[in-house]
Amino acid sequence: MRRDAPDELPMTMAEEGEAPELRTSMVRLVQFPQIWGMNASPFCLKLETWLRLAGLPFEIRASINTQKAPKGKLPFIVDGGQEIGDSTLIIEHLKATRGIDPDAGLDRHALATACAFQRLFEDHLYYIIAYSRWVDPEGWSATAPAYFTSLPAALRPFGKLFIRNAIRRQLYAQGISRHRPDEVYDMARRDFEAVAAQLNTHTFFLGEQLTTIDAVAYGFLANIVKVPVETGLKRAALEFPELVQWCETMEGGLYGDP
Repeated sequence: MRRDAPDELPMTMAEEGEAPELRTSMVRLVQFPQIWGMNASPFCLKLETWLRLAGLPFEIRASINTQKAPKGKLPFIVDGGQEIGDSTLIIEHLKATRGIDPDAGLDRHALATACAFQRLFEDHLYYIIAYSRWVDPEGWSATAPAYFTSLPAALRPFGKLFIRNAIRRQLYAQGISRHRPDEVYDMARRDFEAVAAQLNTHTFFLGEQLTTIDAVAYGFLANIVKVPVETGLKRAALEFPELVQWCETMEGGLYGDP
């Protein structure tokens, strides 16, 4: 994935010139290490993408230690010595403290649409992504070797078993893994149909300018179509070429040409 300055998308808040004096302090973003050339956590990639589209300076610190995170999960940020957790709450904090809001021009209908799609990604599709990686044997064959390379070889079998079983229990309690794989991926296909229908009417989710929902969507869709986890989930997503094209447009603008 390309990592140059954001300079190709039609609008980033850095280009808008709002409150430049508030953008001078560096935000430290603490998130999981990269896997497959990107951040494999949809929430981490969401926040990283938002920081780039907002034009805010930030540095990344890789970590797998969720116990030190303020809400017991990653990502979180350190801003002026203050630790703030939860990607959505972080974005609201940065909007307020930096005077930058990609959503400032949206009307009530657009904000409602963004909220509904955010729930689709974060409260539904997220669990299908986790299912595809940790429950589906096809996805596990790609996840297992990618996620545990940092563990000492002697601990890898135990680590794989312990973490996979913990996630499988969570997904069963949540409900998604009570279904057959074909049922799970058909649910995802209906999500993709809704997303594709929205993208077919605009360059970005809510029009011709980037907003927060674009960062949310990229964190999740890129973690399906841009990673080598070849399951029914990815195959369902690839039935909608506009999703792949939109991810490539986002990536090209956020990271520049190589």
